[in-house]
Amino acid sequence: MTRLALLQALPALLAIIQTVSSTPLTFGGLHPRNNSQPDDTVWPTDLSGLAHGESWPNFAEKTKRWSSYEAPTFNEVFLPVTEEELSLGLQYLSSNHLPWLAKSGGHGYSPTLHSIQNAVLINLENFKHVTVKDDGTAVVGTGALFGDLIDTVAAAGRELTVGSCACVILEQVLNLKRHPLMAIANMNMSQGATGAMLGGGLGRLQGLHGLTSDALRKVRLALWNGTIIEASDKVNQDLFWGIRGSGQNYGIVIESEFETWTATNGGLYYNADMTFAKDSVERIMDIINKLTTLALDAKLSFVLFFASDAATSELIVVVNIVYAGPKEEGHKYAELFSSFSLSIAESMIPWAELPEKTVLGLIPKSCAEGPRYDLYSVITKTLDRQSFVEFGDAFEKFLQDYPLANGSALMIETFPVQGVEALPDDYSAFPHRKYFRNQVESIGSYTDDSVADAVDNFFREWRDRFAEPAISGYDELHVYQNYAHNDEPLSALYGYQKWRHERLTKLKKTYDPHGFFDGYHAVPSDLAKWS
Repeated sequence: MTRLALLQALPALLAIIQTVSSTPLTFGGLHPRNNSQPDDTVWPTDLSGLAHGESWPNFAEKTKRWSSYEAPTFNEVFLPVTEEELSLGLQYLSSNHLPWLAKSGGHGYSPTLHSIQNAVLINLENFKHVTVKDDGTAVVGTGALFGDLIDTVAAAGRELTVGSCACVILEQVLNLKRHPLMAIANMNMSQGATGAMLGGGLGRLQGLHGLTSDALRKVRLALWNGTIIEASDKVNQDLFWGIRGSGQNYGIVIESEFETWTATNGGLYYNADMTFAKDSVERIMDIINKLTTLALDAKLSFVLFFASDAATSELIVVVNIVYAGPKEEGHKYAELFSSFSLSIAESMIPWAELPEKTVLGLIPKSCAEGPRYDLYSVITKTLDRQSFVEFGDAFEKFLQDYPLANGSALMIETFPVQGVEALPDDYSAFPHRKYFRNQVESIGSYTDDSVADAVDNFFREWRDRFAEPAISGYDELHVYQNYAHNDEPLSALYGYQKWRHERLTKLKKTYDPHGFFDGYHAVPSDLAKWS
């Protein structure tokens, strides 16, 4: 445990677990806005007390984001309290061609967000409610974090698929000093429940219940012109289809309703955290590949980290196992690894406490302060043992050569797929139902831009290698939209089928005809622009 306390690596990665953790919701990008507001664009009187400029004492706090890499910038913040105020604000912004970005948790980190400069941030923190109805349906305001959702649903004896990390502490509010290891804690912890769902919503329970978006039953959203509508399998069905997998493209979701399920095993889960030396990588990959050859147990999940030991500058591998069931059933999976692990810690944890107590309980220890986080990812069918051995050697040397990047890490999420694959391929806009075995995510973390190019080159080159068909196991590049960078073909995010392109483009032209929501991996409004 002493050695773990010195790890530098885990700093960036829990943040990307379901990140996008609060993936950004909207963008109005017709005309860049200057720092000074034109005389003819004055907020309506009813909203003037809700909009604030850069001189407002709370401006920095209300516009803070997790990552400063290729980040958007703002010269005003708008904090609506009601649907009506949000609607009126959108009418004002769109009629004056002013750019905006709507924020739930503030964890969106795609480089595409850099296109949003000198914009109005629509901070949705006042829409933070979560309730569970008598039929078990969870009603979630768009400002709620995954932690808010988890606590309320668990208190009702229910569960659903959520990201591996969730925090009841708002990252954009706190400003705590960061321990090298504990920085991993909050990088993903302030993710908004709504934003993560819009890209699909993966998580440990997807083997049992499918994706977070698969549990979605209804949404209320505001369109670019302030019109408030609903979408479900009964009304605006095609929009409802598109929201689940490409939902950042069409409007601002105000409220969502999710199906939930009776808590598995009374809500108690088996957890094991293990650490390994670099020379164990081959054995780890072999075991996980064997478990996933047919299908991973629907109740079992793995999260792996490649991280640096600050005491030795050597690579350490952390393996987290969670099993939605009794200890004796979960322990049999830990036994596959324990004979060659450096350490092991086992426990039974309530579902609601998994984000706080997994990964040796380090998740809630601190908050990140906004370093650069440069992310690349790819979905693979298998974990190619030789490639990860070579990556481990190269990554260890890279961190030794560039100590200013020693907060960087690589994470692998291996989650069961039964619940995801149980639904037809055209169930929603999420395109990866048959291509969702392993999420391989690297993130470069730094504050000194002198290492920016080295970090970007290193992780992009390894993303490209992991994506090679002979290594990934897939003939085409597949990238989870919430984890995407900006250099992938859009088909890798939204699917390669022509019918998907046609359906998504039709939705884009119908609900966002002027491109106000183009800031986050925009669906093309022209079929010819699909890549």
